[in-house]
Amino acid sequence: MNISIIGASGGVGREIVIKLLRDRVLEGRETLQLIGGDPHSAHPHLLQGFRADLLDAYSEVAPQIEVVNDLEAMSGDIVVMTAGRTFATSPESVVHASRDELAAGNLPIFERFAAALAAQKRAVPPVVIIVTNPVELGVSVFSQALPRDYVIGMGAHSDSLRFRAEIAQDLGIRRQRVQGYVVGEHGAGLVPLWSSVRVSGLSADEWQAALRDKIKPLPAAEFPGAVARELKHLVSLLHDDPHDGPARAYEHIATLPPDLRVVLKPLTTHYTEAKTVVATAHAAVDLVEWILQGHSVEIAAQFQHDGENGLSGPFGARMVLAGKVEQILPLDGYTDDEISLLRASHAAVQDKIAQWHPIIV
Repeated sequence: MNISIIGASGGVGREIVIKLLRDRVLEGRETLQLIGGDPHSAHPHLLQGFRADLLDAYSEVAPQIEVVNDLEAMSGDIVVMTAGRTFATSPESVVHASRDELAAGNLPIFERFAAALAAQKRAVPPVVIIVTNPVELGVSVFSQALPRDYVIGMGAHSDSLRFRAEIAQDLGIRRQRVQGYVVGEHGAGLVPLWSSVRVSGLSADEWQAALRDKIKPLPAAEFPGAVARELKHLVSLLHDDPHDGPARAYEHIATLPPDLRVVLKPLTTHYTEAKTVVATAHAAVDLVEWILQGHSVEIAAQFQHDGENGLSGPFGARMVLAGKVEQILPLDGYTDDEISLLRASHAAVQDKIAQWHPIIV
């Protein structure tokens, strides 16, 4: 199978490309396409140089690597969408960050590449992984151009990995021992599913004891209010003290429950100017590898719903992935409070999509 990385010259795109080569995800006979996200880039030859550098570093294991400028030549069986605007990274800019502004800037980029893929009219559509934010908007746009079971957003998978890591930290164990999912909107509107958490090596009673005595999560009904309150405090720390604010923010976040840390820690990392490129690339490559393997795997990802579980439009859900989306899993086992939180998050996403791109809804 071939892979196309849209936005391969950006921070996340470059990291994904490097990880694909370093982990030997593609075989020598397969092709990795590097595609720029901006046709008017001030550095039109950057990807040619990046390709040469990659072949210098990975010549023994590299697949075929192409730089693609003509979108008609985009041939990936998997297309990873990373192109687009991001928030400014200085701590002073956090107060001005707006997902509405990000959506307005990235909508035409989504539309351009979605239209290019739709025009190809392939017998078998490519699987598109949306990394660019807002993930939900990207899923909506690409799902208008391609069958929706071939389009997923990696936000919920990334949030789920962070959720497991924070729980593992509190338990003093490796993340691999923790299973658990986050659904809903990627970012502040996420829905942590404590009911889904299982820890290898702990019985159900032992896990409940650890949950009560060590982790102490917020009740689901209190989660949105706590997120709003802590985000306001975090913005204040980062904006009012650009020098020491990030360090103080990390110290404060460490005192919070794991689900709040999942929301707040990546935001702080972004505004240190390090961004979250490594974690984002790691999550995206997970999905690439699972799609390549074709085996059934349960994940959480954004998906364009059409009535599943009473939902419509783009929303993070648990699903079975087997080369493409095979099944959206029912809400079995969710607590009543988790379902209420999920419905509220869904309504908020619907409102945002209606504002960002009314034609979609």
